[in-house]
Amino acid sequence: MIHIGETIKKLRKERNITQHALANFIGVSYQSVSKWERFESYPDITLIPSIASFFGVTTDMLLGVNPIDKENRIKLYEEKYNLLKAENKFEEASKLMKEAIAEFPGNYLFLANYMQSLILIYPYRDERNLSVKAEVERVYGIIQNYCTNDRLRVWTKGLMCNFLQELSETENSGVDISEIDPILEEMPIMRNTRDYMAMMLYPHGSEKRKTACAKGLSEMIQLIGEIINRKASNILERDPNIIEAYLNFVRTAMPDGDYGQSSYLVIFNYGYLGVIKHHNGDDKGALECFRKEAELAVKYEAMPDVTTHTSYLVEGLEFNKTTAFKGGYDNIAYAIKEALESGYQLSDEFRATEEFKKIIESIK
Repeated sequence: MIHIGETIKKLRKERNITQHALANFIGVSYQSVSKWERFESYPDITLIPSIASFFGVTTDMLLGVNPIDKENRIKLYEEKYNLLKAENKFEEASKLMKEAIAEFPGNYLFLANYMQSLILIYPYRDERNLSVKAEVERVYGIIQNYCTNDRLRVWTKGLMCNFLQELSETENSGVDISEIDPILEEMPIMRNTRDYMAMMLYPHGSEKRKTACAKGLSEMIQLIGEIINRKASNILERDPNIIEAYLNFVRTAMPDGDYGQSSYLVIFNYGYLGVIKHHNGDDKGALECFRKEAELAVKYEAMPDVTTHTSYLVEGLEFNKTTAFKGGYDNIAYAIKEALESGYQLSDEFRATEEFKKIIESIK
C-alpha cells in the first residue's frame, strides 16, 4: 500500500491519462488523486478494484505485491489471528487485522475477521457495543456490497445478526430485534448448505461424499446441542429426557469419545443433567453426571491442538482445538470447576459430600 501513489502516477503517465480522468472514473476529486501521488494520503480500500480496472491491471500489481511474499504474509496473518482468537485476545486480534487490511486492502477474509474481533472484544457490554457500532456497520457494508465470496457474505450476515441482537438489548442503541429479520431471510436454509448438497451429489462411496457426511453429522450434532440449550435458558426448565437422548445419540455416533467441535456442549450437558437429577432427588445419578463432566473436561484440555476423528461416522475428519468455539470459555476444565464450586444450583449438603469434593479435586 505504501507505494500505491507512485504506481498510480507511473501508470497514469504511461497511458497519458490526466488526474481528472482517473478521478471522474472512480468518483473522487482530482485533488484526492493528486494527494495519493504526493504520498499525502492513500485511496480508500473500496476504490482499489476500480483503480486497477481503470488501468487494466490486477490489484496485486497496483499494490506492488509479490505473489509468493503475499501468500506467505497472508498465511502468517491468518495463523496469528487464529491463535489470538483461540486465546480470546480480541483487542489484539482487532489491531492485527487492521494492520493486515492496510497491507492487503482487497482481502475480505481479513475484513470479516476484523468485524468479528470488533464484536467479540467486549460482548454484552453496552458502552463497547455502541462505540463499535458504526465501524461494524461500515465493514459489514463493504463485505456485502463488494465481496463475491458467498461463504464470507453469509458468515458476516450471521455475525451482524448476533451483533444486532446484542444491540437490541443495549440501552439507547435505537436497534430493534426485528432488524435481524431481513438479514435472516437472505441466509440459506439448512438444506441448502454446502455439506448437505455435497453428500447428496457426490457418488456413493466416494471420499468426497464420506467427508461431506462426516462434516454434516459433526455440524448437526453441534446444532442439536445448541437448540436444546437455547430452548430454555434456565437449567431446571430443560427436559432431562431430551438431554439424555442427545448424550446417548452423541455417544452412539461417536463411540470413541471424539466429540470434536461439540465437546463443550457434551461436557456442559452432563453438568446440566446432573443439576436436574439433584433437584429431582437422584443424587447418585447427579454424581455420575458430574464425574463424567469433570472427566471429559480434563480430557479435552489435555488433547493435542489437532486430532483426527476415528469414530466410523466421522472417521478422518480433522478437529482443530485452537480454532474451535468453546462456549466463550478460555479453559473448559476451569469453567467446569467454577460451575461445580459455585455456579450450579446445588444444595450445601450435596456440595459437602466427600464424593462431590473428590470430583472437584479431580480437575487440575
